[in-house]
Amino acid sequence: MKIIFRTILVPLALFMVVMLNSCEISNKDNKTQGTAEFSVTLPSEAAPKSVAATDSSNLSLKVLVTITDLKGNPVLTDKLIPLYGFGTEYVSENIEINTGDYKLTKFMVINPSGEVIYAAPVAGSPLAYLCSITLPLSFTISGGEITKIVPQVLSTGNQTPEKFGYASFGMQIITPLEFWTVCILDDPLIMPPVIYTTANLTVYSRNGWHYTYKLEPTVNKVVIQGGSEFYTLVVEKEGYPSQKLMVPAKELLAATKENPYVLRIPVITSLKTIIIQPGPDSGKDAMISNLEPDRNFGDYKYFETTFLSEPVLTVMRSNRSLIAFNLDTIPKSAMIRNVIMRLTYDLPIPFDNTHITDSLTPGSSLWYGGVLQQIIEPWEEGKVTWNTQPKTIEAGQVFIAPFIRNVNFIDIDVTKLIFPMTASALPNYGMLFKLWPDEKFPGFRFASGDYADPKMRPQLIITYNL
Repeated sequence: MKIIFRTILVPLALFMVVMLNSCEISNKDNKTQGTAEFSVTLPSEAAPKSVAATDSSNLSLKVLVTITDLKGNPVLTDKLIPLYGFGTEYVSENIEINTGDYKLTKFMVINPSGEVIYAAPVAGSPLAYLCSITLPLSFTISGGEITKIVPQVLSTGNQTPEKFGYASFGMQIITPLEFWTVCILDDPLIMPPVIYTTANLTVYSRNGWHYTYKLEPTVNKVVIQGGSEFYTLVVEKEGYPSQKLMVPAKELLAATKENPYVLRIPVITSLKTIIIQPGPDSGKDAMISNLEPDRNFGDYKYFETTFLSEPVLTVMRSNRSLIAFNLDTIPKSAMIRNVIMRLTYDLPIPFDNTHITDSLTPGSSLWYGGVLQQIIEPWEEGKVTWNTQPKTIEAGQVFIAPFIRNVNFIDIDVTKLIFPMTASALPNYGMLFKLWPDEKFPGFRFASGDYADPKMRPQLIITYNL
């Protein structure tokens, strides 16, 4: 009797152990999977509401998704998942996925015609900057729980697939807003036509999205994230104060290529002017001549460049002139706007202008006139001669075309000649006035700083602001 009891007890114990292990395995299996659900909010026109949410055979929309694990191994590849209307949103069928960490690498919304109407952009794609959430989107599936994923998508419109990336579960529709804009310097001294300028434009929306665009000196097409009623525009340009604007979206939408939204960078209008007009004692100018190459003409009443016959010697004489202005009166903190040199003459040198055309480029082989060049070597008014004339450079040179005027003066913009725009190690010792090319034109003869009438002496008119 004792032996029989042990025989029955052992199988019973084994049976109980097997049952307990089976229950443990069953419970463990229930916790190795979780549920993923897509939640999508779409505009009312995206899908008809007349379709019954429970009629799976007539669903209007589907989502196409691709999911991988963190090592890139595919879990779901181009899987079509139906969407069901749920109030103002659409939810997908639940998808059972093993617990773990995953990435959604493709996400598209497809209409009944098989057309992709929305897609989530991939990070680094051309349209990714319009969304704050891009693909690949990481998510975690926990055992026995529903993971809800909400990506951001853009309307595909006429865009190509290459411009998109594919986002994760759930969507926020981001509609791009396009507008045309141009940036100008709002300078009261600049007369029409207005010249466009470069600038950096940063656009901020109220949801925190922002992006910086580099504007070219032309009409620019700008694509920003839509959905905000107002946008903050920050315009920046080196050397000018930044401009911050609050602009309604409707004003941006109203801008066209022909009538763009104008961004204005105001220029400081508190301009100051310095006029430098030295006389014989404080000025520095001289004339040099090839017929007397070793003679100094530091005290000479004309600032000229001429090629004229010499009455006594019956030969042609070439004359050139040098001039320099003392710029010490300009404040060190001055921002130079422009520099005009005004030259005055008593009687112009006669010349034949019948064959002069405006179409010829100054300095070309068919053009002739005068040129002002930067002097890069020191010289002295009482010593300089034709044989010792200092060297000059052509950078920044200013051409003077033959002219006939009803006034006895001419204004020449010498800003780039006096204050070169590019950094250069070459010093500036004034200007040399000569013909271009030599021996083709009678030339010009203006009053110098030694002229008897003080009003006719050369002037340097400098406009600046601090």
